[in-house]
Amino acid sequence: MKYSLLSCILLLIFSILLPVVTTAQEEIHSEYRVTFVPTYPVSKKVFLTWYLGYVNVPNTNTISYYIGAPLLVAYRPTPFVELELGAFALVNNVKDGIDNTEYRPLAGLKLFLPNNHHLNIFTWTRYELRCFYYDDKNMNNVKNRIRNRTGIEFPLSKNAWAPKTTYAFTDFEFFYTFEKGYFDRFRDRLGFGYVIDKQWRAEMIYHIQLLKSSEDLNPEWTDNIFRLNIKLMLPHKKHEHPAQQHHDMDD
Repeated sequence: MKYSLLSCILLLIFSILLPVVTTAQEEIHSEYRVTFVPTYPVSKKVFLTWYLGYVNVPNTNTISYYIGAPLLVAYRPTPFVELELGAFALVNNVKDGIDNTEYRPLAGLKLFLPNNHHLNIFTWTRYELRCFYYDDKNMNNVKNRIRNRTGIEFPLSKNAWAPKTTYAFTDFEFFYTFEKGYFDRFRDRLGFGYVIDKQWRAEMIYHIQLLKSSEDLNPEWTDNIFRLNIKLMLPHKKHEHPAQQHHDMDD
């Protein structure tokens, strides 16, 4: 009952926030993502994670491909602290614009709030160095940003995080771009997941994305993002990943 009540409260908050961010934006783009996040436990504290993604934005005729390159390393000194280091490679094909490639080194810190209720309550901060390379070489540039996501994941089944059970999650993320000098991007997410077995999970996620075109303007609702996310914990003979906390990654 307590998890059902919690999910209802979160859904209510989400529905209240939704009309608040309605803006004069004439066209809200729809973005569709399919992502795959395999993780390998090198030890009880060190994990190697890859990230593969396909993104399609029909409104702007843009297709993007993501890969964690060469990989992402997570170090968990305690069950409640996780340090991350790695990089992304992104290829953006723009039908009516200029194609570009982005290489994005990153470093992050993820903190979990200890509790006895099978909840994942976390705050996740990342620094990203975004290096863009365009077909028109005069447009190459580098940007720096920090992003923070704070959220909660909670089971919807009595046997929490066990195979063949469901869970839900919601979080809020904001982005600060140093070159602009203000918070220019915000995301509100709601998702549902299914624990297939000890290794596989599948998630359906919906994002509302808001952007600020200048510091003086309010954020505008610009994008609906729909994402199918598949997580895989590669087996290891000695080390198993905690059933409650599977690694995640996104762009």
